[in-house]
Amino acid sequence: MGRPLLWLVAVLLVSPLVSSSHSFSQETKSGDAWFDCDDSWVSVHDEAGNTLVNGSEFTISLDSQNHTFHFEDINKCQWVIPVSEELPDSLPAPSDEFSTLQTIECVQPYLSQSNCAPTLVSGDLLNDSKDVFAIEVLAGQLLELRLEASSSAIGIEVHFQNESNPEKLDFEINLALNTSIGQSELLHVPITEDGRILVSVTSPNPNSFWMIGTKLYNTNERLQLTVIDTISGIGHVPFSLELSGDESLIITTSNSLLENEEVVLNYRYAYSESSLSNWSNASLGDRIHSIDDIDYIEFYWECHCEWTASMVKESHFDASWGMDAPGFKPLSAYSDNSSYPLIGMDGSAYDGELTLHKDDYQDILRVETTGWVESVHLVDVVVEGDIYDLQVTIWNMDQETWDIVDQITATYSMDKIRLSLDVGLGTHFIRIQHINGSDALNENAESAEWKIRITTAELEEGEEPWFPASDAVKDAADVFYWMIGVILILPFIIFYINLSNNRKFAEQFAQKKNRLRWLSTKLDEGSYSPTDLSRALKSVSSLDWEEALEVWGEVQVRHYTTGIDMAVWSLDERLGENGSWPILIGLTPQDCEWSVAALKFEAHEGGQWGVMKVEPKLLSRNNEIFLDTIHDNTRLFIRVDLQGNAKSLDIYLSGMVNGEPMAAKPANTIYRKIDSEE
Repeated sequence: MGRPLLWLVAVLLVSPLVSSSHSFSQETKSGDAWFDCDDSWVSVHDEAGNTLVNGSEFTISLDSQNHTFHFEDINKCQWVIPVSEELPDSLPAPSDEFSTLQTIECVQPYLSQSNCAPTLVSGDLLNDSKDVFAIEVLAGQLLELRLEASSSAIGIEVHFQNESNPEKLDFEINLALNTSIGQSELLHVPITEDGRILVSVTSPNPNSFWMIGTKLYNTNERLQLTVIDTISGIGHVPFSLELSGDESLIITTSNSLLENEEVVLNYRYAYSESSLSNWSNASLGDRIHSIDDIDYIEFYWECHCEWTASMVKESHFDASWGMDAPGFKPLSAYSDNSSYPLIGMDGSAYDGELTLHKDDYQDILRVETTGWVESVHLVDVVVEGDIYDLQVTIWNMDQETWDIVDQITATYSMDKIRLSLDVGLGTHFIRIQHINGSDALNENAESAEWKIRITTAELEEGEEPWFPASDAVKDAADVFYWMIGVILILPFIIFYINLSNNRKFAEQFAQKKNRLRWLSTKLDEGSYSPTDLSRALKSVSSLDWEEALEVWGEVQVRHYTTGIDMAVWSLDERLGENGSWPILIGLTPQDCEWSVAALKFEAHEGGQWGVMKVEPKLLSRNNEIFLDTIHDNTRLFIRVDLQGNAKSLDIYLSGMVNGEPMAAKPANTIYRKIDSEE
C-alpha cells in the first residue's frame, strides 16, 4: 500500500539548489525507494554515514531516519523516496472525515525560478490498486500537480468535493510506461469554490512507485505592475497598471512556458474601485490605449498555466509637455492656456506626434512674443519628420477679441514644412494638422511624428512706455488706492451705522406706548436725561405715522385736513427751562409738498408767546418757527419751548403748496395746565 504524506517539504528536490552540490539529506519514512539513472550513479547513506547502496538503477528499503543521497550528476537521475505514510485506497464520501495535505499557498507573481518548494507526497502500489490523498482548497486558488517520477505505467485522476457533492474533474495524467528522466507531467486545476481536491493514483503494475509535488497559488489578489518588460504568472492572476490618458501599451510577448503557445490578454478600465468597464481582449502586437480619468487598467492572462509576457509603454506627449497638445485653441483671451505647449523661439527642436490611432489628428502649440506696445515680430516655423500628410498654420491673434487677425498655412515641400508670419505682441498659436482632418483617424494607423523649430525677429519696436512702473511704485499705488477707498467709504459706513442704531432705538422705543408718560415717570425718579427726548425725536420719525402717534401717547390736539396731518402734545413742564411751556408737534404732509413752511404760536385770550427753544434746531423769531420745506409723506416731530404769560395756545401752519399759499389751524385751542404746586 502507499504511504500518506502529511508533512510539508521545505527545501526538497529543488533543482537549482540541489544541482550545485549533487547531494541532499532527507528525513524518510519506512518504505522502499526507487532510483533510475542514465549513464550516472547515486549512493545512499544512513545517519551514521554508512553506505547502504551505490548504483544506477535499484530499489532499496529504507528505515524511518535521516538519509543522505549523493549523485554523480543529479540531472541524469529520477527517483522516488518514501516521504509519506500509507495512503487510503478509496475515495471518501463528501461528508466523511479525511486527512488533507497541508500545502503552502505560493505567492504571485509566478517566477520560473521560484523558491516556493512543493509539498511532496509519495506512494507505492504493492498490495493495492489505488492510492488517494486530499488537499484542502479555497475559491480563487490554482492547484499545481507535478508528477515527479513513476517507476511504471500510471494513471492520475482529480476529483472535487464540497460539503455535499462529489465531482470528477477533466484533469488527468495517463502514462503507458514509467516516466523518463527530465520528463515533466503537469496539471493546473483552477478552484471555483471552497472544498477539497482528491487525487487518485492507479497503475496496472503491482510493483509501482510514484511521487507527486503539489503547490497552491492565489489568483484572487490584484497585483500592482511596476515593471512591464518581464511579467510572469500562473493562472488568471489579476494585475493593475496606472496609465495616463496620453499613454498606450503594446504587447510584445505573451506565451505559455511549457507549450510556448500564445496567450490572450484580457483587460478593462477602472474608473473607481466600484466602476469598471467591460472586459476586452488583446493579442500579441496589439495596442492598448489608455483613456482620461481612470484609476488604472486591470489585466489577466487567459490561461490556467505558467505564462510569461512583456509590454512596451509609449507616451504620446507633445513638445516635452508631459501630455498631448490640445486639438483646439482656447475659447477666449481669458481662458486657461496652461495646457498648451509653450514653444521657445530660440531655434530649439521640440518633438511631438499626431496619434492617429487615438483620435489625435491636430495639435495646437503656443508661442509668446515680448516687447513694447504695437511691436511687430516675425515668427519663422520649420517642421520636419514624418510630415508628408501634414499641414502647418500660424495664427496671429487679437489679444482682446481673440479673433484671428491673420494666418498662413503651408504643406510639405523639399523635405520640410516652412512658413513665417508677422504677429503682434502677446500669445499666438501654431496648428499642426493632418491634411485629411478627422478622416485620418484609424485604430490601426501609425502615428505621424513631427519636430518643430521656431525662431523670431523683432521687425518694429513699437512705442516705449513713458516709464516702467517699478515694484515700489506699484506697492505705493496699491496702498494709496486702499487709503482713498477707505476714506471715501468711511462716511457711508458711519451713516449706515448711525441709521441702523436709530432704527433699532426706534423699534425699542416703540415697544412701549405712551412714551410721554414714561418721560414724566423718569422725571419723578430723577433718572431723566435731555438726550432721551432728543434721540427719540429723530428715531420716531423713522416709524410709520400712526405707529409714531401711538408711541407718544394720547394726542392732545389733532388736525387732519387736505394736505397736512398735525398732532400736538403738551409735555411735562418740568422738561422746560425758566418756566417755559414745552410742547411736542408732529407734522406729515398728505400727497403734497409744503415749501416756505412756518409755524406761528398765538393766544386768542390775551397774552403773547415767544419761542425760547426748538429741537431739532430750526430758525425762529419771536413767536414763529421757519420749517422751510416739508416733503411729501415725511414725518417731522418738533419740541418747542414757549415763553409767555398766556393760558391758551393756537397754532398756525402756513406755506406754499403746489405754488399756491396754504394755511392750516387746529380747530381746538390748547390750554396750559399749571400744577397747584407752582
